[in-house]
Amino acid sequence: MIYIILIAIIISYICNNQIYKICDELIKTKSNTIIIYILMILSMVLTYQKYGITQQSIKYLSLIPFIIIISIIDYHTTYIYDITILSGIIIQGGIFLISPDAKTYITSLLVGIIIPYILAKVTKGLGEGDIGLYGLCCFVLGKNYSIYLIFLSFILASIYCMYILLTKSDKIRKIPFAPFISLATILIILTNFDILNFWFNIISN
Repeated sequence: MIYIILIAIIISYICNNQIYKICDELIKTKSNTIIIYILMILSMVLTYQKYGITQQSIKYLSLIPFIIIISIIDYHTTYIYDITILSGIIIQGGIFLISPDAKTYITSLLVGIIIPYILAKVTKGLGEGDIGLYGLCCFVLGKNYSIYLIFLSFILASIYCMYILLTKSDKIRKIPFAPFISLATILIILTNFDILNFWFNIISN
């Protein structure tokens, strides 16, 4: 456990430095640094506790830094840089080269791009960066969770919008969607289908 904590701290340090090189608009603050360290360490430790050291945990652990950086930048600027998405896909592609079921993950990548693209055209609520992030996350999670990821992220965003409407009188500004995609991804990594099963149990009762 101590090793994964040390690795998470080192990755947090690297991400905290790189995020401002990726996005010049982002102002370096203590709050951003604290958020990066807390999210990184907590997510990586919980993932390690659930999966141990396996190929599955390696792909999840290597995804976490990317979605945290992407979410923080998107939250402050409502923009997702292509380099962050492409870098994540390249790294994950290297991991999947040794996977016996690599084709299923390529299918997941396509699902993660095509369905959000259609939703973006219909709802006008997603940007190109969001589509790319869906592709990256679905690529990692696999086809079993791709549709679930899209569904869960929209549910989380809807809950946030309801909160804003109930607590604030002003109109909802453009909402950065990447944090909801990333949160849904982390929840799926840590709980699999448990949240969905819990919801169905509530409905059935």
